[in-house]
Amino acid sequence: MAPFGVPEIVSAVAAAGSVLDAGCGSARLTLALADAGAVDVVGIDTSRDRLTEGRARVSAHPMGARVKLMERDFDRVLPFPDGRFGAAVSRLALMIATDPIATLRELRRVTEAGGRIITALWAPVNDNPWFALPRSAAAAVVGPNRADYARAFGRLGGLEAATQVHRAAGLADVHAETLRETLDFQDAVALWTWIAGENGHVRRLDAALTVAKRAAVLDELDRLVAEHRQSDGALRLPRAMTLVTATV
Repeated sequence: MAPFGVPEIVSAVAAAGSVLDAGCGSARLTLALADAGAVDVVGIDTSRDRLTEGRARVSAHPMGARVKLMERDFDRVLPFPDGRFGAAVSRLALMIATDPIATLRELRRVTEAGGRIITALWAPVNDNPWFALPRSAAAAVVGPNRADYARAFGRLGGLEAATQVHRAAGLADVHAETLRETLDFQDAVALWTWIAGENGHVRRLDAALTVAKRAAVLDELDRLVAEHRQSDGALRLPRAMTLVTATV
């Protein structure tokens, strides 16, 4: 199953033969772009570990020859000429940019006139209890300083804020919309275990907890998720992402 938001991003740039994936991580979106028909896909990221994981995924993929991964920082001038790509995309990376407007301007520079720029950001924290509640549970037990991770989560994720930052970068035809889905878990333990596997901050925190502290976090999380508990005791939590489409 494709990661949340990937099908919508791919669909929005389906006509582009060359695409830049800024903040590509382990290349799941990058490869999805190649699968959809892009014959020239470049992914950039600053994390060597994620790029190593991505290169392994690319080398094993039937469309891997269409993909090139590079260690580059989108907070700096990109090593590409003006109009190099037919489109540019960025999934869950713009929110950590030092200067999001400057980053978008650089993506605009390397995208051809009339090309599309598509970004996806986590919607505000309150729209994502699957993330907010485990962090709140941890803060209640180990203190807000130790649980003060992923502070960029939800940054620029409101529809108005996302629209404004793209327009400020000189992009046209800016449209922001909210994508929604739900996550199902058997119980609070399953939620905590899953998010620890998905999020490095939570994983490191979890590894440092004593048995007693971990039990206390799980008890607090079980209390916090009560409003999302279904009649059979399972949990269903909403998840929301903001998708922005724009034109150069």
